[in-house]
Amino acid sequence: MFARSRQLFASAMFVLDAALVAAAWLVAYWLRFFALPIEAPLGVPPLRLYLWACAVLVPMSLLVLRSFRLYRSARTARLGHELLSLTQSLAVTSALAALGSYLVRGELSRLVIILFFFTAVVMFTLSRLALRAWLRSVRRSGRNLRHVLIVGTGPLAELVLEKIRRHRDFGLAVHGLIAADPALVGTEVRGAPVIGVIDDLPRLADEQGVEIIYLALSRPEWQAEERALQLLSDSTAAVRLVPDLSQAYRLNPSVEDFDGMPVVLVTESPEQGWNAVVKRAFDLVGSFVGLLLISPLLALLAILVRLDSPGPILYTQERVGLNGRRFRMIKFRSMRVGADANLGGAGGAGWTTVDDPRRTRLGATLRKLSLDELPQLWNVLVGDMSLVGPRPEQPEHVDRFRASIPRYMLRHHVRAGMTGWAQVNGLRGDTPLEDRIQYDLYYIEHWSLVFDLRILLLTVGRVFRDASAY
Repeated sequence: MFARSRQLFASAMFVLDAALVAAAWLVAYWLRFFALPIEAPLGVPPLRLYLWACAVLVPMSLLVLRSFRLYRSARTARLGHELLSLTQSLAVTSALAALGSYLVRGELSRLVIILFFFTAVVMFTLSRLALRAWLRSVRRSGRNLRHVLIVGTGPLAELVLEKIRRHRDFGLAVHGLIAADPALVGTEVRGAPVIGVIDDLPRLADEQGVEIIYLALSRPEWQAEERALQLLSDSTAAVRLVPDLSQAYRLNPSVEDFDGMPVVLVTESPEQGWNAVVKRAFDLVGSFVGLLLISPLLALLAILVRLDSPGPILYTQERVGLNGRRFRMIKFRSMRVGADANLGGAGGAGWTTVDDPRRTRLGATLRKLSLDELPQLWNVLVGDMSLVGPRPEQPEHVDRFRASIPRYMLRHHVRAGMTGWAQVNGLRGDTPLEDRIQYDLYYIEHWSLVFDLRILLLTVGRVFRDASAY
């Protein structure tokens, strides 16, 4: 019964999406040739041409949407992920429409195809928002629920239980917990009853009409997990394995399909796939526009550096970036020539200090206002760095810190940045490295384009007036 209901719902979504694609296409035609004040030099094409195109576009778009797995039951899927997949699938559909138009000698207006993409994105977004609001209301009223058992009684099972209770709109009703230890039967875990042991699983699943079983056992309970999987091998319930990563530090964990084998990604960079394209495009545009806009300032600073003290205008230093790769970071020279020899430590690696005697007269001002960092826009343009990310360190520091500070190398899962979350929170120069790493890891885990924009805006207000810059 439940499977039939889900199938009917998926079919209804299929029909709804077909109607949305057709509506978006016809609205785009109307906007281009009737609503918007844009001339049509070749006249208004007949509607039947676009109706024939729509007859091809609709099934093609549904195939693309299906290829993005948008019709699978995914109660726990995030709205943002669904909208991103929708946008990507509509972009592919629009690109295929443009290709088809080109192959038939451009009979379809390019502007109609562009308007179709944006109209379809708006329509699909509104439909998904409305659908989720309706489902949320239905599920919170006790309908459209899926019945759940959780195998486990430890911290991992508690976490699953907490997430289910926090997200009532998922529509998951927990009937109880299954224990590996018989002594726990009859007790409660966070208000949920422990109703049986592993060997009771098939019977309880059948008796209570359970549709989903979460295996949330700790690693020492691997034998119980193996037994549960064996008993559920012919169960009609969907079995979902929750890996115990309590002993591992997690950074953007996810699961990927490796030729049919699920692999848990424990630590992963957010700069993957579409995210990598978006962030790199943002860096390219930002660095190129930035270099153009401040080129007069860069020229003026170059002249001032040359006049202030003998030596080169620019100073390059080896730093460690994405995936541990080394690159030459560019700065305006702010110290006397040969100052590296006085830095102390292995290889001359060290930080500047308050009233550092090695600075030039102009260098003190450049470092105070972070103007010496501006040439790093070139590092961003060529891909060595990003506008926003953890600040890169010298190889000598990296070798020393990775041996003494846990999780230090995780910050190299993204490109180094001109500015970062740690810097806008006042952690620059000779400040506690452990604190900086915590801020860097927070940035990596919560990365988004909006977060980058926020950090750039805060940079103007905080970093340039930071008392720790010297």
